Order: sequence, then C-alpha cells, then structure tokens
Amino acid sequence: MLTPMRTRTLTTVAAVGLLLAGCGSGGTGVPLRAADVTGVVAAPSADLPWDEPSLSQASDAYYEGMPLRLTDAAVEDADGNEIDAPAEGDTVEVWIGDGCAESSPVQCEIVALRVTG
Repeated sequence: MLTPMRTRTLTTVAAVGLLLAGCGSGGTGVPLRAADVTGVVAAPSADLPWDEPSLSQASDAYYEGMPLRLTDAAVEDADGNEIDAPAEGDTVEVWIGDGCAESSPVQCEIVALRVTG
C-alpha cells in the first residue's frame, strides 16, 4: 500500500530521473559543451592512407589534417537536424572523445560534428 510519504518519494525520484535524462546533449547527441575544434571539411587526399575527408583550417593546429571518421558520431546541420555527413568545404564544429592517437596527423575519436556554414 502506498502511503502519502511513499507517494511523494516516488514522485520526487521520478522527477529527478526525468531532469537528469534531459541533461548531457542536444537533440542529436551533440554535447552541450563548447566544440573542441572548428575548421573546414577537406576532400580525401591521395597522400593519406584513409579515404575519409579531413579537417583543414583547424582552429587548433594540433587537429590540422585529422581524418573525420564519423561512423559513431552525432552529425547535424546548423539547425540541429541529423545529417549523414558534411560536404567538402563545409565549416564545422567538432567534439572530440576521450582519446587521440598521437600520429601525424592526429587521429581522434569524434563524438559529434555540427555543420555551421
């Protein structure tokens, strides 16, 4: 049997759970924190051993030439709509995950990418 105290406790727990579920990311999974780097999408290069596009004109030189491996990333347009991939020449914001392989160019886990222009 539910007592008034138990009902209030369950209601409070449910409300807190809903609030916490709403925290963490935007509509498609883009983190609420600022992007780690911005830049422009460059076409795949014959000089590199992968066929993904890469990041050029990076706001942080450390990420210049980074392959944009987006298989597990949230990718959205400027309006927050989910898209498959950015196009060559698009200006983008990129969110990096926990680790980067120290190579040249650096190879990082990309968790999200937003096309801004």
